[in-house]
Amino acid sequence: MNSKKISWWFLWSVILVGIIVIGRFLIPSPGKNVNSTSSIVRWTYKTEGHILASPALGNDGTIYVGSYDGKMYAINPDGKLKWNFTSGGQIFSGASIGENGNLYFGTNNGYFYAVGKDGHFIWKFKTDDSINSTAAISNSVIYFGNNSGTLYALDQNGKLIWEYKTNAPIRSNPVVGENGTVYFSNVAGNVYALEKDGKLIWEYKSGSMLDGSVGVGNDGTIYFGTENGEFYALDKSGKLLWTINIGGNVNGTPIISQEGTVYAITDQSGFNPTGYVCAISNGHMNWFYKTDGFPTTVSLGKNGILYFGTQNGYLCALDTSGTLLWQYKLGSFVNSVPALGNDDTIYIGSLNDYLYAVKIY
Repeated sequence: MNSKKISWWFLWSVILVGIIVIGRFLIPSPGKNVNSTSSIVRWTYKTEGHILASPALGNDGTIYVGSYDGKMYAINPDGKLKWNFTSGGQIFSGASIGENGNLYFGTNNGYFYAVGKDGHFIWKFKTDDSINSTAAISNSVIYFGNNSGTLYALDQNGKLIWEYKTNAPIRSNPVVGENGTVYFSNVAGNVYALEKDGKLIWEYKSGSMLDGSVGVGNDGTIYFGTENGEFYALDKSGKLLWTINIGGNVNGTPIISQEGTVYAITDQSGFNPTGYVCAISNGHMNWFYKTDGFPTTVSLGKNGILYFGTQNGYLCALDTSGTLLWQYKLGSFVNSVPALGNDDTIYIGSLNDYLYAVKIY
């Protein structure tokens, strides 16, 4: 065999291996609908870009969702477009709705926007980096972080009240707790508690990368997970209560039930990407459910039912014991957090650019 044949054989071998590896990541693993007659797609709405952010629901039933196409969409409950607003950059974060009905959201070009419920521009605030976090609103103050590691507090007119700088990007969603304390994390694995005037109360350093957000329970306990699989609980003073290793990369936002059960998700990378939905109480694993594809942050519905999407395109529902009630194939890469309507309709976005409205029966 001459050198030319060897080189061609080597080249085609590399190409074939590359196709196999890429295919294992990009092609959804086989799955099936389970009890899928219990749910039905009411309608879909196609945007012009990926949808990563969770939809937000207005009091009148309007669904608000941002897209990679740089537009914020307002969709009527029947799936018809109400209006869209074109911003200056891709929208990664969810919209937050103020008491006045205005929408607040950030974009990857570093601007934070206020838009009226009828879609008209109100103001924008320039930051120095892209914005991934969904804002928290408390007592007419708007809190959000950006990728330069700064947490901002703005008033309702878009004026800066204060800012707090950290050493790493802030992609987490801030949470406002008791007495106006603001909790958030950055990707370096640090969790912060700030007074409502922006002064540091405490900082906890986990020592590992942190890709998700913090959750705060009714008793003030702060929960979060890191990429080394460690899941933490801190008290209100920032002292460690307990940790448990649940494996994989813990991301998303922990969800806490009224009874104090904490639901967290993990990603397990590899040739067959998968993950787990975990139920934790007082540092002990109650149960875990293995997903087919990376799971999204769960939403907690009526009777404790958990809803979440997966990387391979399913919308799933688990009961309080971690048993799969049903899963329904929507499209590829259902990545946004499900939003639950009062009429038992679930709204969720996907990387195929669609917003889905799924009715539960």
